[in-house]
Amino acid sequence: MYIQEQKKDIYELLHAPLQTRQDVQRGHRRFLNSRYQRYPELERLLFKRSFGLCGIPLEVYWDSQDDERSLAALWAFRKERFGITADEKCCVFSTAEYAGNKIMDYMPKYLSWDKKTLSFPMLDLSSERLKEWVDDIIAFRPAWMRLPPSVAVMLAETMKSSGQLSLPGLRYIELSGEMLDQKVELMILEAFQAQISNVYATQETGPIAASCTHGNLHIFSENVAIQVIRDGKPVMDEEGDIYITSLQNNAMPLVRLKMGDRGVLLSKSCSCGQSAPMLRLTRGRDCSFIVTASGRRISAFMLRSLVEYANEEVSRCLEHIRFRQTGCDSMDVILGVKPAFSGWEGEIARVLRCQIQDMELKQMRWNFIFVDSCASEKSEIEKKPFFTLNEGVEG
Repeated sequence: MYIQEQKKDIYELLHAPLQTRQDVQRGHRRFLNSRYQRYPELERLLFKRSFGLCGIPLEVYWDSQDDERSLAALWAFRKERFGITADEKCCVFSTAEYAGNKIMDYMPKYLSWDKKTLSFPMLDLSSERLKEWVDDIIAFRPAWMRLPPSVAVMLAETMKSSGQLSLPGLRYIELSGEMLDQKVELMILEAFQAQISNVYATQETGPIAASCTHGNLHIFSENVAIQVIRDGKPVMDEEGDIYITSLQNNAMPLVRLKMGDRGVLLSKSCSCGQSAPMLRLTRGRDCSFIVTASGRRISAFMLRSLVEYANEEVSRCLEHIRFRQTGCDSMDVILGVKPAFSGWEGEIARVLRCQIQDMELKQMRWNFIFVDSCASEKSEIEKKPFFTLNEGVEG
């Protein structure tokens, strides 16, 4: 999107000050277009939640028409490459479900009003729940699914253990939310016997890029302007920090926002024939797993779902949150709380613990560590991943 109200040239946008997630979080209101702070425009806003790679929650506003326009490029990509349209049935795996801007009470599954989308919130990834989901998916017969790679792996393992060779009618799997390596991609291809694409997207910007037949990420240039910054300067064909400017969001136009990911903007052309510029991710959210005492692997995306429900219940009090598994029976939870919620630490820990659904995870020792998040620590917080598994914890 070119920001239509301000008519700013893209060159000017790409020379604006660099922004971090903490800048947006702490100065939230100044990023919201003043036009949308009045009625009736205020009523058109969608309210989205994002935690990013490093666990810094943001509240992001979109005009509903802008949101639809940001998705247009991705829908065109789905139709052109896979023959997938909005009229076909889809299974979606999400961190939480919302009714308008209000989070819904946890339900193991949710069928949309038009009966075309079956959603599975990822708060409970127990073996029993996954077996139920496989049966639900078979009965629903979706044409496509959208889910993180780690959850696709868990679903594939569940299918294999129950003797289910494939999902009838499934043609396409859209992977997002985590980096995709070749080993995981081959495992998913073998299990589901469906075409795959890897999509890079955020709540702040909408769809950013999608992979072609050669596995390269092609940027949706109508949605975003991407810069890779190294030593304070934009670079090509060199690794650096990824900064993204939204070209579609009029309500909350985020400019040169540091994503936490690292990558390389490539100057070469792709042999697939697409002219869209290419991005190679070198650091992002890993396809990672919690390891239980029994040896089970649980997608770390479950933790994002846990935090999303808990943060809503305690009035969105978190400045940042990270998880560090220190053993098969122990998990550290490192939290920074907004100053207005000082003294709420015990309640925050209680609410987070109450969200845990899986019995093996309930039995783990959860160590809550509350830390200050002063401005001097900002860069260090942004370097920390949302979830880490200590060496020596075997999967």
